[in-house]
Amino acid sequence: MSDDDSLPLSERSFTASTPDGSVFVRVAVRGHVLGVQVEPEAMRRPGHELAERIMAAADVAYLQGQVAQRAEFERGHVAMDSFEDMPTEQDLAAARERLGKL
Repeated sequence: MSDDDSLPLSERSFTASTPDGSVFVRVAVRGHVLGVQVEPEAMRRPGHELAERIMAAADVAYLQGQVAQRAEFERGHVAMDSFEDMPTEQDLAAARERLGKL
């Protein structure tokens, strides 16, 4: 799995990080977490704050993958009812905003 855009979507992963770069989360296109990196400065935070940062970064990485998958379906002229419940760019933007406030 890689963040490389040239790979087929099924082999890609998506990474998101907190604005301060202290927490990184990598998620496969199917949604499972592949890795979490926590820098020393993040480890000085209370546990609930660290968890909040990990979850927010995971949400963004997951939604990046879902939005990429949705776009692929749209380009492939898949019937809209097959993916109408999938996350949208607006969902991703809202998650990025939440992450950006941490």
